[in-house]
Amino acid sequence: MIKSIRYFLLISLLLSITIASAINGIGNYLLDEQVIQPYLDSQLVRISSLINILSKSTNTNSKIRNDIIDYLRTTQPITRQKFLFQVWDNHDELLMSSTNQPHVTLKDSPIGFSDKAIKGDHWRIYAAYDQQIGVKIIVAEQYNLRRELADDIARSNANILLITYPVFGLLVWFIVTLALRSITRVTTEISNRASTFLEPVQLTEIPVEIKPLVAELNQLFIRLKLAFERNKRFAADAAHELRTPLAALKTHAQVALKSDNEIDRNKALQKVIESVDRSSHVVAQLLTLSRLGEEETLTDMKPLDLHKLATEIIAYLAPHALEKNIDIELAPPPRETIVFGNDTAIGILIRNVVDNAIRYTPANGQVNIEIVDTQTDIIFRVTDTGTGIPVELRERVFERFYRILGTKASGSGLGLAIVSQITALHHAAIHLSTPPNGIGLQFDVAFPKYTA
Repeated sequence: MIKSIRYFLLISLLLSITIASAINGIGNYLLDEQVIQPYLDSQLVRISSLINILSKSTNTNSKIRNDIIDYLRTTQPITRQKFLFQVWDNHDELLMSSTNQPHVTLKDSPIGFSDKAIKGDHWRIYAAYDQQIGVKIIVAEQYNLRRELADDIARSNANILLITYPVFGLLVWFIVTLALRSITRVTTEISNRASTFLEPVQLTEIPVEIKPLVAELNQLFIRLKLAFERNKRFAADAAHELRTPLAALKTHAQVALKSDNEIDRNKALQKVIESVDRSSHVVAQLLTLSRLGEEETLTDMKPLDLHKLATEIIAYLAPHALEKNIDIELAPPPRETIVFGNDTAIGILIRNVVDNAIRYTPANGQVNIEIVDTQTDIIFRVTDTGTGIPVELRERVFERFYRILGTKASGSGLGLAIVSQITALHHAAIHLSTPPNGIGLQFDVAFPKYTA
């Protein structure tokens, strides 16, 4: 696990530079040897040619000629023991030689380049024969001289690397710091925010690599903002909706305490029970509404049988319909009734739609439920014989706490708001219409057909 991006990049880049420099140094060392060997061989050829020229020259100033020969004989102090030359005539007589290695004879060296061990040292030898004057010129050089030259070059490269390494470190540190500046800026902006400030972070001047992170952070801020607003709304809604039931509950309880007549007391207590039921219903609806924000994504989505789920919910609501002598009927299922969704949420939707139909249908009325299979949708349809909803109010009834004036049925005004949110979460559609007989309301919820 990377604990610090800065130090990870710094160490990784410096280690990469070190490895690359080491590979480069080894490569240069091997390359230098390949380049140096031919170059030094050419030097031997040139020295041999120079000696040859001096050997047969008669016009050159004798002093200059002797000085050059002395220079070749003695060479430099560093290379004196590592370089030698000899000039032999056809009678195996040594005409000229360097001062070092006086007892070494190279007259048998083959013409051209060759290698030979002399007193335990490896020498590179070049021999040439001048037919014009009949002399054989041999020039030799120790291999150690060549290796020392390659080592000196490699050592110089290493010294340069050691000198420039701190500069590399500073440059890498500066570049990494510059690259992480945008992350530091975002961190500073977020750390300086108040806990209630949940506006998105600006995406200008942010590298493309961290834009997805900032975008997801902005989405989180949006979700948190909506959640906070929903909680505020829940508190305000609860305070608003529970004020009246609690006041009525208190009034009925006071009446029951002050009543001397048992019949009046029982009526007051019955009103207390009704107020408690109403308050419980409002609280349950508010809690459901607070959990089903439009910005949420439902979990545990799966294929489910809409007709089977509707059967279970209607069986639960049937006693309420019987209390009003309402005939509630579920039509036989079509061939296909499978939709993709959350069974708990769709169960709440069915319960609210059917419960509304029962509430707003007069006694001795009728509520029909059916599942319709179309080419693209599975429609959950509820038709009642109630008063219906005017066309101009069919959108407003889905607003929170909105209730049509003059409605005598009890309710909180939240049921259809919950239905609307569940429908949106399932990418379904709601359609309200008047039944063909012109009486009541037809409530359709069209779910996309499930395809495996």
